[in-house]
Parts: sequence; C-alpha cells; structure tokens
Amino acid sequence: MITKIETIKNLGIFTDYKWDSSLPEFKRFNLIYGWNGSGKTTLSQLFASFETNKSEIYPDLEYKIQAADGNFTHKNVFNKKIRVFNQDYISANIEILSGKAKPIFILGKENKELADAIKQDEKILYGDQEKKGDIGKIKELEQKKKELERKDNEKGKHFTDVAKIISTNTSGVSARNYRKNNAEQAFLRLEAKQILSEKLINQFSLTLKQQERPILNELSIGEINENVNAIILNAKSLLESTVETAIIERLKENPDVSKWVEQGLTLHTAKNSSNCEFCNQLLPQERISELMAYFNDADKKLKDDIDILIDKIEQLYATIKNLNVLDKANLYDELQDDYSFKAEIFTKCKTEILENFSTFREEIENKRTNTATTLELFVNISTESFISAIKKVNEEILKHNEKTNNFTQAKEEATAKLENHYLSEISDDIKNLEVEIKKLQNEISFLEKGNPKDSTNVGIAQIQQRITDNRNRISTSGPACEKINEYLITYLGRDELTFEIAEEGYIIKRKDKIAKNLSEGEKTAIAFVYFIIHLEDQDFNVGDGIIVIDDPICSLDSNSLFQAFAFLKNAVKDSAQIFILTHNFDFLKLLLNWLKNHPKRYGGKEYYMIKNQYVKGDRIATLDAMDELLTKYESEYQYLFKVIYNFQSDGTIESVYHIPNLARKLLEYFLMVMVPNSDGLYHKIESLDFDENKKTAIYKFMNDQSHITGKGFDPSLVQESQNNVKYLMEMMETVFPEHYNILKKLVSESNQS
Repeated sequence: MITKIETIKNLGIFTDYKWDSSLPEFKRFNLIYGWNGSGKTTLSQLFASFETNKSEIYPDLEYKIQAADGNFTHKNVFNKKIRVFNQDYISANIEILSGKAKPIFILGKENKELADAIKQDEKILYGDQEKKGDIGKIKELEQKKKELERKDNEKGKHFTDVAKIISTNTSGVSARNYRKNNAEQAFLRLEAKQILSEKLINQFSLTLKQQERPILNELSIGEINENVNAIILNAKSLLESTVETAIIERLKENPDVSKWVEQGLTLHTAKNSSNCEFCNQLLPQERISELMAYFNDADKKLKDDIDILIDKIEQLYATIKNLNVLDKANLYDELQDDYSFKAEIFTKCKTEILENFSTFREEIENKRTNTATTLELFVNISTESFISAIKKVNEEILKHNEKTNNFTQAKEEATAKLENHYLSEISDDIKNLEVEIKKLQNEISFLEKGNPKDSTNVGIAQIQQRITDNRNRISTSGPACEKINEYLITYLGRDELTFEIAEEGYIIKRKDKIAKNLSEGEKTAIAFVYFIIHLEDQDFNVGDGIIVIDDPICSLDSNSLFQAFAFLKNAVKDSAQIFILTHNFDFLKLLLNWLKNHPKRYGGKEYYMIKNQYVKGDRIATLDAMDELLTKYESEYQYLFKVIYNFQSDGTIESVYHIPNLARKLLEYFLMVMVPNSDGLYHKIESLDFDENKKTAIYKFMNDQSHITGKGFDPSLVQESQNNVKYLMEMMETVFPEHYNILKKLVSESNQS
C-alpha cells in the first residue's frame, strides 16, 4: 500500500512537489477533489507510471513514493499491480471506427492496438487523407495496372501498325496473312537491328512485286580472242611477204587501177577474149604478156591468201557485229539499271573493235596492190575491253538467271529482309516499352505480393490477410456482450444501450437501432465498464492491487449518477487500496457519504484536494487536506462562499487568477436560490433589487474574466477582483440577508476549527 508521495518533479504542473508533513498518510480509501484543470488527471498519470517507472508523456519525470514495504523511485519498479482509469486509459482502450454504416466499438488496449494496426493497414491500402498525394496501395495498384495496360496497348499498336506495313510491303496489298502476333513472334527472333538502305528497300520491294521471268542466254565470247590473235599473226606475215614481178609504174602508183586491170585480165583470160571487153579494141599480145608478167602466179597466190584473210576478217567482223545485248526489259526490274550501264559499255567497246577491224581490213587490202613491197601492220586490235564488257553484261544475265532459278527463295529472302527492316525501325520503341512494362510488372508484383528482398515492403494480399486476422482476433478476444450489457445497465441505470458482436469488435444499439451519436457520458460509461471488467483479468488480483480512478462520471447524465456511484463502490470495495479523483461535487458527496459510513474494520480513509497557486509566474499544483466545508456540509455552495468570503489579495495576479471562475460559480448557485427560473445569468442579475452600476460591474467581471485560467493576464484583474468580490458579497447580503448570515456563520465556525 502507498502511504506518501514524497516528491514529484517534471510532472506537468507538479513541477517540484514535496509532501507536506502535516498531511495525513494515504489509507486504503483515498478521495481526491479538484476542479477541472487543477491537475487530477496529471496526478493519475503519476500512478500509472509506477508499474514501469517511466512516462511517455513526461520523459523527465522524477518521483519518490513511500509504501508499506519500502520506498520506490523513478529508478525502480513498484512491486504492486496498479490499474488506472483516466483519459489516457480511455484513449488507449476505447476506439470507435466511424465512417461506416455501422460504427464499430473497440474495447481493450490490445484490441485497440489491433484496431490501430487495422487502421494503419487500411491507410496503406486506401491512402491517408491527411497526407497529400497518399493514395494507398490499392489505388496505386489500379493506376499501375492501367499504366501497364496502356503500355501494353502502346506496344501492341506498334506491332499492329508494323504488321500492316509489313503485310502491305511484302504482298502488295494490306492483306490479312500477316498480323500483330506474326510481328511479335518475328521480333523475338530479331537478334539485332537490320536497317536497310533506301536502295535495298526498293530492290526487295521490286522482287516481291515481280513475276518470274525466263532464263536468258549469255553473250557468247566463243573463240573471238583466239581468232583475232590468229588473224593478226597471219596479217603480219602477209604484209611482210613480197613477190618478184615486172614493175609497171602506172599500176604500182595507182593501186585502184592495178586492181581494176588485174580483174580485167582475169576476166579476159577466162573468156579467152582477144578484144578488150571495155573498148572492144584488139588486145595487143605484147600488152597481155606484160600484164601476165606483172600479175604472175606468186603474186596471184599472195593475193589469194589476202582474200582468204580478208574473208576471215569479214567473218569475225560479222560475228562481233551480230553479237547484240538484250533489251533491259527482259531482266528483273532491280537488275535493269546495272544491266543498262554495262550494256552501254559493251556497245561502246563493240563499236571500237569493229572500227579497228575496218581499219585493219583496209591495211590488208592495201597489200593487194603492194605485193612486191614489205608493209608494216599499224592497227592493233585488242579484245580485252570488249571481252571484259561481255563478261560484265553476262554477270547481270547470270544474276537474272540465278534469280529465276531461285525465284521462290529470292522472294522469301526479300520478305525476311523487309520484315526485319520494318521491325528494326520500331526496335528502340519496343525495347523502351519493354523496360517500362517490366518495371511496372515488378511494381505490380510488389504491390500485390510484396518484395521478397525487402521485409518492410508487404503486398496487398498479405496486408488484407493481416487485416482479416486482426479483425478475427478483435472479435474473439473481447469480453462477452452479456457481461458488458449487464454492467452497463447497472452503471447507467437503464437498458437502452446494448452491445452486439461484430466482425471487428462490437456494434452498439439504442433500442434495437444502431447508436451513431453516443454522448461523452455514455462513452465514459462504456470505458469504465470495460475497466471494471478488465480488473478481473488473470494478471491482476483486486485483493492485492491498487486501483486509481479519475472522474468515471465525467459528462454523465445526473440521472445516472447514483447508479454509477453504486457500480463503482461495488466494483472496487475489495481492492487493497483505492484512489478516487473527481471534480464533480455531487459525485464527491456520494463518495463522502459512503466512506463516512464505511466501517473502520474495512480500512481507513482520507480526503484530499488539489490546489493551484502561482509561484514566480508559473502555476503549480499541490496536494492538501480536503477543506472541512466540503466534508462536513452537503453543498459545494458553502465551500465556494467560504473561499470568496475569505478572499484577500496580496496585490499579485497570482493571488487572484482563480477568483473569476469561483465567483461566477458562487453567483450561479445564489441565483438558483433567488431566481429559480430558466433565464440566463444577465436577466437573473437584472431582476435583483440592487445597485445597477454594481450589478453591471459584477456581470461584466463574471462574464469577461471567468475563463482567465490559461490565458494572458490583464493587469487590471487584481483591482477588479477586489472590487467585484466586495460587490458580490454586498449584493448577497442586501438581497437575502438571512441567507447571507447563515453562510457567514458556517464560515466562521469552519475558520475557528
């Protein structure tokens, strides 16, 4: 059992508290009275820290307490179990999940922690409205899936569009034989980009548009080169040959005449003509003999050889002349340009070699009239360029023929090349999209299933399961509805509120309808009922434990006050030690009446009150013995009258800070006696027969200054307090002197005792 709180430091307004030696020690039952804001809840927080020797609210807290079995400080843990009911307990153990069709009530610290965990998980899933841009995993997943769908569609459109292009450019029309899936499969086989030049694109496109063409004959080179070489050798030999002959100067000097004469001689000999066939004159024998000597057998043979050579030249000339290229239209379109270029070279070379042959023939013809003279061959016939030109033309013809021989394969190759080209054009876009898609897929997977490499990155499915598990734990771990409802009826004195099990906790009904607007008093009642039920936990023995209760009837309907008192009395009467703190005077009187009549054999009792004062500008709280007027008489009114009647200002603001509130409360009590109607404060004062100026001053002081606590101080407060307390006493004495004198007598008796 705790006997004293020797010291307190850094506990709110208990800044440097020391136990007054005149103050009686704590007993089994301890009643502590104090106005709202005086420090009751702060003191209850001190008791709550004894079990853990620390306070989250006041981390610098220091204290020393005296107990029946020794002293304890903030440095060691108290050896008794303590249960504290205050606002912290309510906040830690009661939760209402609003914003739903059926508000869910959560009871218990563990369950509230589970509910908080559910709430946090739901924020993770659905977003935190208090955080700008926090949309939650589910919305994020939805957006990621939409983005993935958009990227997939974008990728698909690339393949759909390129499939149309490939289909059009490989078949000539936008056919249906090449679709999106064909493009996707072909792209997978594309190991590297294969961009074609414009020329190759046109070439392959032409290949696909062309019909198969027949095989073409190559230009025949034959033995042109060998024949040319042989003719040249023969020509050189003939030109170098000479014949012994009688010289006829005129014929020698005139080859054309010589040729004409020689032909005539041959003709006359063959005809055996004695007369000239030209002039029909008799041919002189001497002239015939002279001509025969000139054109002898050797000469004839040489000329015959010349004729033979010329015939060969003419044959070879005719062969070359008749060697012609085909029109380019016979070749495939893509070969025609190169073929035309090479054909032009061939024609040029052919023209040159034929011109050389003509000149060459003239040189041989010239030998006919110069059989007695050695001649030199000036014309050099080269076949190299001509034969090279033939070969180059034939190369194009071979390409054509090869394409014809491999026409199906060529089309397949052209199709593949164009397909790869158009796929290569979208390759970068597809690769970038695939990177983005892969990233989105990973993000979606992490959102759905979590990141296996990061334990803090939990997936939606796991969070949803965690919420379900926590809801199940809440719904199965709370106290039975029957007990809550039983205790609640006892506490409130009515049965209109009932608890029912829900999937996450409880729902509360008011006369069989969902209760959506619980009063603050009802919420406090529910919390206190749970607190009392919680005292029955296995880890707390009421008979050996300490119970601290701070205002269990806060905001409670006055009609339920007696029921709440009776419930509290029966719930804690067997505890080893109890501390009850309250600001409610009616509740205080019930507690005082109980304890005054409580048999001594059940343990002692003491009464205390928390007082506030200002020291060096700071408000501090102290624990003092309860004023006799509060314990002796049945009315708070008498106590308030004593405080105001005994008021003496020392001229400091600290001495008057509480006076406006107390004076207003005293005035309200007095007016309830004098003017028992529903009028407001102003109208009630106005109805009294008293000095109008003083009434106005009293009203203004009560109305303007009664909430001074916690605000900045008005320097005029000291003088106003002194004046208006005096006016208030004057008004009470003037209006109801008998009543005033009775109160004054009670104060005098209290002061003497």
